Amino acid sequence: MINSKPLTAKVYEAVYSDIINGSIKPGDIITEGLLIKQFGVSKSPVREALIALCNEDILRSIPRLGYMVVPITPQEIRELAEARSALELYMLEKSFAYLTTEVLDGLEDMVRKNREEAQIKRSPMDNWQRNMAFHLRLASLAGNQAMYELLEQVLRKLTRATTQYFSDYDSDNPLLRERTSGARHFELIQACRDRDLVHAKRVLEIDINELRR
Repeated sequence: MINSKPLTAKVYEAVYSDIINGSIKPGDIITEGLLIKQFGVSKSPVREALIALCNEDILRSIPRLGYMVVPITPQEIRELAEARSALELYMLEKSFAYLTTEVLDGLEDMVRKNREEAQIKRSPMDNWQRNMAFHLRLASLAGNQAMYELLEQVLRKLTRATTQYFSDYDSDNPLLRERTSGARHFELIQACRDRDLVHAKRVLEIDINELRR
């Protein structure tokens, strides 16, 4: 991950943001010279930021050319979804006994607010960010920081898949309508209220696997 040097962090976050929001697309080439000119900084922080992005497999260094934005493949998405499923299903089972009415009310309130916000901010990336926040909140209830951080890493990698494969979807797409409505999340919360772990895990798994389609 990026170090704490302010200029390096500034370049890193800007480039990462442009990749995530689709301004820089898979296969595009980024050069040190372009970023030096864009940010008005020396070569060192630019190179450090680009190396950090290479270490995360977001960029790939191509000698005498620059740094290419690495496409995320369908196989990688399947593998990440499998890892995500294993983590989240285990964490749901671990936390299930502690999902009190008060906790579930809080989760439901979050889903309602997400649905309201979706009427204003409706891009695939906006929907993904809200979805990711819900799943991280739910996972945090398991009380396992190591697994939570692993899940964060997986979701961060899957963010690129959202940009790459769903950025051209319109608001009538069934998957985006599902994400906007929060229906799956409401169903998951209701299963937890009913103390039906089997159904809750089934709903969670379906929600996770939507990205594989």
